[in-house]
Amino acid sequence: MVELEDIWFRLAIDHLHLGLLIIDRKGRIQICNRALSGMTGLKENEILDRSLAAVSGSREHGHNKLLQTINTGREFQDLNPETVLPVTGLFACTVSTRVIRNRSGIPIGAMAVFIPAGRQQELENAVVKAEKLAILGQMTAGMVHEIRNPLTSISGFLQLLQEYLKGTPKEEYVTLMLAELKHVNSLIADFLQLSKPGYAKRARCSISKVITDVVMLVESEAFLRKLDIKLDMATDIPAILGDSDQLKQVFLNIFKNALDALSHGGVILLQALWNGPEKSVQVIITDTGTGMDEQTMANIFDPFFTTKESGTGLGMFIIKKIIDNHNGRIEIQSTPGEGTTVTVLLPAGL
Repeated sequence: MVELEDIWFRLAIDHLHLGLLIIDRKGRIQICNRALSGMTGLKENEILDRSLAAVSGSREHGHNKLLQTINTGREFQDLNPETVLPVTGLFACTVSTRVIRNRSGIPIGAMAVFIPAGRQQELENAVVKAEKLAILGQMTAGMVHEIRNPLTSISGFLQLLQEYLKGTPKEEYVTLMLAELKHVNSLIADFLQLSKPGYAKRARCSISKVITDVVMLVESEAFLRKLDIKLDMATDIPAILGDSDQLKQVFLNIFKNALDALSHGGVILLQALWNGPEKSVQVIITDTGTGMDEQTMANIFDPFFTTKESGTGLGMFIIKKIIDNHNGRIEIQSTPGEGTTVTVLLPAGL
């Protein structure tokens, strides 16, 4: 068992994209991973158990920052790599050192982590980009909210004008304008949803109750369109911790997508059960609709991607955001002409 753990540890170390050098308390090299070998040209089997001072050419321990770390306990950040391994041809990178302690807190070694300059720059760029997007998101949410107020007034006056023009040829213009305003308001509602945090309230809620409420909302439309909804819900489904209102939005949107994909006589089958191995509540919604091709499947969660003429392209993006914020998972399988299966897994609040 110990030998197997050592193998997995070795594999993990060698698959790091960062260079890793570990020495023991006496300054002897114990680990030089594959990434560091690629950076320096040093082979672990050639330097293993050798003195770092000899390998690095340091005459005094004080000149080598990793040896200084093991001797004094002082740790360093963003060092020039040659302060640890002055090897010709070393990749552009920075080095940080750390003391290694056992479970009792006693120093037993030290390690140097070599971070490639390009990867460090990528991380810094990602942080800057995230900060900019956060600021932009806050500004957009406030601006969109302000836009909504005058649109409400315009819609009200157009409705009054529609009554005045009723029966005249110009009535259709007002009707068209109201329809476009409704579409804009729908888009604004989706944007405001995106600006909200994952979910503000955590409470124990029943997925069975959430699904039952959603089915009550869509069953009249299904009846009028001669579509059949079949439910198969287990009785042993535990409660989850989450926001029941947002979960209703998730399943309502999934149902609406299924309804849009069905023709007369189509069927939607919903199964809800307890997934023991994953300790999750699993909801599977299958329709016999038109299905989706590979390109649609590849872009389905992208914002503003839609195959509907009147769609905003934010529905599935919001669904995934809500599920992610509930620490859940959504999976979609679809075949053109045969139908689509959407599986949602949500961790139980045990």
